[in-house]
Amino acid sequence: MKLLTALYTACALVLTPAVVAAEAPQQASEQVTPAKLDINQASEEQLQSLPGIGPTKAAAIIEYRQVQGNFRSVDELDAVPGIGASTLAQIRELVKVR
Repeated sequence: MKLLTALYTACALVLTPAVVAAEAPQQASEQVTPAKLDINQASEEQLQSLPGIGPTKAAAIIEYRQVQGNFRSVDELDAVPGIGASTLAQIRELVKVR
């Protein structure tokens, strides 16, 4: 009987860390996604926080928005002088249009 109790205790000690370790990755996999920047509301400073957008391109985005009206889609950024396909590809997942 003592041998059986010792065997159960040993199994419990060996298997407990495996169960805890199996649950840990689920908690670590939760990631927070940053909020997308609305290009129809963003200030020049906010636009400059985007990769590939400096003061000149940020000013061009705002000027385009003032002259043409609000953007109807993110793809419309391609019409802004200085914003090409590569810049648009860099920021596409970081911006939105509301």
